[in-house]
Amino acid sequence: MKLKIIALILACVTVAAMIASCGGKGNDAPKEEATSSNAAETETEKNGEDISASDEEINGIKNYVNELAGKINVTGSTFTWFGPNNVGVNAPEKSEETGDILSDAVYYRQRDIEDIYGVKWENLWGEHGEDVATKVINEVMAAGQSYDLVYGSVRSAGTPMLNAGVLSTTNDLEYVDLDQRWWVASLRDTFSIRGNLYFLIGPIVVNSYTDTNIIIFNKKVTSMFGIDDTLIYDTVKEGKWTIDKMFEIASVIPENVSGSGVYRYITPCGFPFLFSSGMTLTKFDDDGVPYMDDALPKEYSDLADKLSAVFSDPSQSAFEDEIKKEDYSQKYGSDPETMFADDRGLFFFVSTDAARYMREYDVTFGIIPMPKQNGSQKEYYSFANSWGGSAVYFPKTIKNRPMSDAIAESMAALSQIYVKDAYYTKLLKSQAIFDLESRDMLDIIFTNKIYDMADLYAGGNLDNWGPMIIAIDQAIRLDSSTFASNYKGNARVVKMNIKMLLKTLDQAE
Repeated sequence: MKLKIIALILACVTVAAMIASCGGKGNDAPKEEATSSNAAETETEKNGEDISASDEEINGIKNYVNELAGKINVTGSTFTWFGPNNVGVNAPEKSEETGDILSDAVYYRQRDIEDIYGVKWENLWGEHGEDVATKVINEVMAAGQSYDLVYGSVRSAGTPMLNAGVLSTTNDLEYVDLDQRWWVASLRDTFSIRGNLYFLIGPIVVNSYTDTNIIIFNKKVTSMFGIDDTLIYDTVKEGKWTIDKMFEIASVIPENVSGSGVYRYITPCGFPFLFSSGMTLTKFDDDGVPYMDDALPKEYSDLADKLSAVFSDPSQSAFEDEIKKEDYSQKYGSDPETMFADDRGLFFFVSTDAARYMREYDVTFGIIPMPKQNGSQKEYYSFANSWGGSAVYFPKTIKNRPMSDAIAESMAALSQIYVKDAYYTKLLKSQAIFDLESRDMLDIIFTNKIYDMADLYAGGNLDNWGPMIIAIDQAIRLDSSTFASNYKGNARVVKMNIKMLLKTLDQAE
């Protein structure tokens, strides 16, 4: 029951937009965040908890944190960590060990900060991301200093705070080193606005491991139709896992014309295919101002034409059709997770967290990355959606900036020991998989994460994707015939939103 509750909390935090298009419950780490299983990593007993990291790494990180703490004197101060109400995930259930892997991990981190810095730790929660944003905005506008570090979904919490001009740029944080492996350094290139970065992402928030699009395949279905699981894995390892190869493997399953058979694809997601194909939405001009092309790029339309022909075919794919207003219960009398567990689908398009919560269902599955566009593409790319992905933020009215800077860096560093180990190594790579090959696949998936800030200024909200993103997703999944006109119309709105954002940031200086 404990695992089910945590899975539900994480799903609520990480899913949002992916529910609308992909049908799953939930849908991080850059290249330097990839974890490998090697002989140097041993299970070591430290202060009562098991840590899957080498003694050298543990000691190095703790020495680093102690050195940071020695640069400031905040003994007796209160440090307030504020975010959505997901107790046991990014904040502990209790200020003690409970036996829960995730809750204990964030408790150990909190305990170390209190001990090393001599501070009193305070956890405060909003009801959800939007509530966190509202409270921070009101606090800053009133010159309040209640929050020392804030976390929450980039889309539901970060975007409103950015648009309100209440966040400090992270460029000049005195003690935060974005070159350290516990931060996603690529954000400086993908989320900066005129060279200013307002969000930090890494294992400091658990959601950095739950927001990534993947594919899981049903091992009973592969057995039923004579598909070799090893061949699928080897195809990925050899760099030959492409869209065409996915189509080829799935074609072994007969078309499900009657609807009573097996579908080749369940909840195919359009938007992530754009990124797994090596494309991005956001571009930057010479001044670092983000923009999108005014007219539909040909590579987008070519991809949409190729995929929509398959994914919109009701004899091949089980999908929720927003255009016709048909949901899963109406079309199939079931939800997508149950359909997959009932062996009614081969490939299920979900998020990394699904690798964990799908263990609640009686189904054996393998994990693979999203496919490359073609064989000439060198790397696999995995999209991290900002509805699911969470970040940390520095409100403008923080009472003690050096303390917040240093503790943020220390929390991120300690998360490399505790949080990464608890979620990525123990829960995801050990308890949530059925074969060793899936461990290798997870390392491939987390090697090249793609972040794109387009969804921050594309409009819309959590219950309704931004119009531009809706247009792209539906064109790739359902119907590409109106893609060009929909894209052009929404590009004008995006340009207006960017202009408004820049004006707000200028006024907030």
